[in-house]
Order: sequence, then C-alpha cells, then structure tokens
Amino acid sequence: MSAVTFLHSLTRHSKTVSSRFWPQGHIRKAGLALTVASVVVLAACSVTPKGRYFVLSPVTTQHPVQSGVVKAVLGIGPIVFPSHLDRAQLVLRTGQNELYLRENDKWAEPLNETARRVLMQDLQDRLSPKRMEAFPWNSRDGVNWQIAVDIDNFEAQPDRTVRLNAQWKIIDFSSGAIVLSNRFDQRLKPASADSADIVATMSLLLGHFADDISGAFNQS
Repeated sequence: MSAVTFLHSLTRHSKTVSSRFWPQGHIRKAGLALTVASVVVLAACSVTPKGRYFVLSPVTTQHPVQSGVVKAVLGIGPIVFPSHLDRAQLVLRTGQNELYLRENDKWAEPLNETARRVLMQDLQDRLSPKRMEAFPWNSRDGVNWQIAVDIDNFEAQPDRTVRLNAQWKIIDFSSGAIVLSNRFDQRLKPASADSADIVATMSLLLGHFADDISGAFNQS
C-alpha cells in the first residue's frame, strides 16, 4: 500500500469513527493529530539515502626500488577479477559462501579499471620504468615485461579485515616465458566498518601488492 493510499484510508476511517463516538472538540484534536501524522509519513516516504561513490588511490613509497627496469617498457595486465567482485556496489563477504552488497556505496568506475590505474601509478612510483602500457597493447608499444594479475579476493571479510589475495606473473614479452610468479595474500584491518575506511584499506593493500611485485624486479 502506498503512503497516499494509506493516508486516504486512514482519513476516511477517522471521519467515520469520530462522527459516531467522539465529541466535537475531540474531533478537532484528532484532525490535528492526523495532519501531523500525515506529514511525518509523507516525509519518511520521500527520504532517499544519499549514495556515495569511491575510487582507489595510489600509495606513495619512500623506498623506490633500484633496478634495471628503469629503461624498460612495462605492460600491466590483464588484471582479472572474479565476477562476483566485478559490479558497481561495494561487496563485503559475510560468510564463506555469502556476500553482502552495499547498495548505496558504489565504485565511481569499474573496480578492475580503478585497480589497474592505481597499480600502474604505484609501480611507476616504485620502479620508474621508461614507460608503462595498459593491457591490451600492440607490438608497436615495445613492451619488454608484462605483469599479469589474477585476483581471487579483494573485499572486506567476516573477521572485519580487508583481504587482497592475488597471483602475479612477470613475463618476458619477447619470448612469452614466465620469469617470476608469486602468490600475494595479505589482510589489514580498516579503521572502521565504514565504506570509506574499507576503500582506504583496499588502496593500502594495493600499495603493498605493488611493493611485492617491484621487490621481485630488484631480485631478478
């Protein structure tokens, strides 16, 4: 039943009851009370929760890696997300097999795009390569090393931490050989359960992920 239908029904019912059982003075008081109730109901029905939109942000490092990649062209991608994370709403894991979507807290751009953009900025800050290219690229882009990423988890967890669990590979683009590969799995606890703090923690985890990848270049 809509608010308007409800109020119309309530008004008709009150008139019938008041004319049969209430004195005239009480009828006026009841009418005033009904008017106030009508305003409250209509106001409640008209209030819509305000949506919020989020993006990830780069995390600056104070210790850039000194490596031979400075003269190389890095190709970033593909970065593959599971389908259950590839959606507009912020996704929280509430159980082993259960997810919760915060309908009023959404990504301002697709999660895979904001993650790729920020990871490229983080790696640029840490490695200072000659140039970086986003997947897909073509042969004229001159990519030397490809960094491919498969993400399994990148969401808040039931234990109130945020988890980034991903496999990365460094590929010699000229030969297609996998030079290095590693599994990164880290959890951090946000300052609160608010979506803004969760997203800030996701950004921090992505910075740590970039640290892990850039450290591998230093060892190679």
